[in-house]
Amino acid sequence: MRRQWMIYTSWAAALAAGLAGGVLLDNMFGKQQDGLLFLKSSESVGAMSNSYQVVLAKTYLCGVKKEEVSQIPRNELAQTLAAHNGSEIVAAEADKLILYKRENDIAPECKENGHFGISKDGMLTLFNGLPEEAEVVQTFYRINTEKMEARLSKEQVASLKKGIRVRDLAEYNSVLSTFGEFQIGAGNE
Repeated sequence: MRRQWMIYTSWAAALAAGLAGGVLLDNMFGKQQDGLLFLKSSESVGAMSNSYQVVLAKTYLCGVKKEEVSQIPRNELAQTLAAHNGSEIVAAEADKLILYKRENDIAPECKENGHFGISKDGMLTLFNGLPEEAEVVQTFYRINTEKMEARLSKEQVASLKKGIRVRDLAEYNSVLSTFGEFQIGAGNE
């Protein structure tokens, strides 16, 4: 498995170097005439930036999306791609590279202050803070509250209405699993 990632990283670095080289050549040379490439003026070649803007877009399981933007020297592009192992190259432009990564975890802010609860319209919802504060992070599905109240203890129902704290992926998945059986429209009404 490790070898496959090394091969993938090597190919990604070669692709990025090829893109960077192709962009460099494209920016250095003008029109092609009679099979010859004509060099652009040194002014336009010198105007090309010596750095790349790298945008790393991430999405987390809890619905949070983030972007990190950084400037890196062109000669460090391969190392940057290796450092962002598992990211996809979404777009490559002359001075900008956009990478995308789907994180198999919940976002740090969800770990810090995430609470599951029921929204006013009966949806299982992840909130940033307590449900009464109503800052929605992600909405999942409508809950059959009558069925839930009939099958679960009063304490479990009260804790969901008050807000169930989630600190990690295991707790997040546990809440989804526990209340998934009360989902309306999943053939289990």
